[in-house]
Amino acid sequence: MTNQVMKQKAMKARRQRRAWAKQYSMPSGIVPNKGVLGDYKERAKGLGVDEYQVDLLIRALYGRDPQVGDKPGKEMEQVLARLKKLLPELHFFQIIDNCYQRGICFFDAKKTTFILAHTDKRRKTYKTSIAYSTKELALAMYYADRVIWMSFEETD
Repeated sequence: MTNQVMKQKAMKARRQRRAWAKQYSMPSGIVPNKGVLGDYKERAKGLGVDEYQVDLLIRALYGRDPQVGDKPGKEMEQVLARLKKLLPELHFFQIIDNCYQRGICFFDAKKTTFILAHTDKRRKTYKTSIAYSTKELALAMYYADRVIWMSFEETD
């Protein structure tokens, strides 16, 4: 009896030293029903979002109609090219974005001007700050709640 116990312990120790334990479970022999799986796949496709719901979502989130059609005409491309030359290229990064508020820091291509923008979604307000010279200064003022706000607008 003792030998059997010691033998089992030795087998268990060997099994645990392996990279992968030996599989003791036997295959059940149950073959999946391909027809049912295909039916599930078709039903999952039916749960997708149709174009009408996407259009409603765009209207709700962005407050505009979805863009439909081909590329803009040549006149519009010329206007956009002229605007790109005249206006400085603005970059931004998000400071905070949750269900209550959104904070964005805009900066120019040379990284010499940083402007903070804050949207309060509960109060439906949008405000922009004065221009700060460095990113560190702008973020320090934002996190310390000492930002000097230049413009204050109410949004819908």
